[in-house]
Amino acid sequence: MDEQWLSHCLDENMTHSAPDRRVYVSENYIIKKRLSRDENGHSGYVPIYSAVRQRDENEILALKLVQEHTSVPVPKVIHSGNGFTVFERFSGVTVDDKETWEKVTPKQREAIKLQVQGYIQDLVKIPHPSSGIRSLVPEGILFHNQLPYPGPFQSTQDFLKAYDREDVFHEYLIKQIDPHSIPVFSHFDWSLANIVLSPNMDVVIGVIDWERACFFPEAGRCVHRMCHKLSGWETLFDGMEFPKDVSGGGDGREGTAE
Repeated sequence: MDEQWLSHCLDENMTHSAPDRRVYVSENYIIKKRLSRDENGHSGYVPIYSAVRQRDENEILALKLVQEHTSVPVPKVIHSGNGFTVFERFSGVTVDDKETWEKVTPKQREAIKLQVQGYIQDLVKIPHPSSGIRSLVPEGILFHNQLPYPGPFQSTQDFLKAYDREDVFHEYLIKQIDPHSIPVFSHFDWSLANIVLSPNMDVVIGVIDWERACFFPEAGRCVHRMCHKLSGWETLFDGMEFPKDVSGGGDGREGTAE
């Protein structure tokens, strides 16, 4: 079975790829293939192979969790092979540059934001299988370039203590998070490039790339505000409320989703 899928990994099917993997696209499928240990990425980049494997595992676990507990449209995992994963492909439009985003009207942008906010609220309701701030892989580490201390952390307050350091970035980060907020499930990378729109750009038809998904305070609002790239998208979390520890202890184990 692996050989059959790998036969589709041809240069003509390869889209722009991340530094640590190749991505191949066909009419109905997307294949994410990790680089082998004797391969380097773009400009000679040498990936951390174990981390790429963990992100792949995390994505599969996240998709399963989302499908079990929500109606958020996510791709099906068609096949998980040795070093690669095959996903269902959504036929739509992704916005990954300023020029495309400027073609989306203000009315369409508002509709997209409201729809994604609904998804965020659905994800928040997913029950935490354990506790604390963590990804879904057994190691529990967070996969995000903006978080140099990947954890996992037993609570929101433990996370804030780890990032309580004397530099502007960390000061900004910890001031954004309520210490009593409870870690809830989040996609954790709400880039517009991960949101598939219908061809007329009116409706979200799918959410892709779940490899960074994790349980994090306020569904990752602070990270989104640091990482958004397109004008207007920084307001995605505006007006949203998230569960807190009703005991005031901030241990990440109590409280219910609002």
